[in-house]
Amino acid sequence: MRRLPVYLLLDTSGSMSGEPIEAVKNGVQVMISSLRQNPQAIETAFISVITFDSVAQQIIPLTDLASFQMVDIKATGVTALGEALKLVANKIDTRSS
Repeated sequence: MRRLPVYLLLDTSGSMSGEPIEAVKNGVQVMISSLRQNPQAIETAFISVITFDSVAQQIIPLTDLASFQMVDIKATGVTALGEALKLVANKIDTRSS
């Protein structure tokens, strides 16, 4: 079976407080729901969530679509996008070795 890793990088910095972070949460749920309706996605997609605010962290490791459960996220801190991009690059590199 082919395995398709999907990394979601979510901005959880303070500028996302209020409606923006709620829109991100809703967007993730809509995306997961849509993917779960696709038999090919259910068989191949593995989802990971990386958040970035003052630091970047992988809050959900690669998880098969059927088992994926989103955790609550909150908006705080400043934006560390560069750190998030380095983290996802590292995760991709370590998967392929």
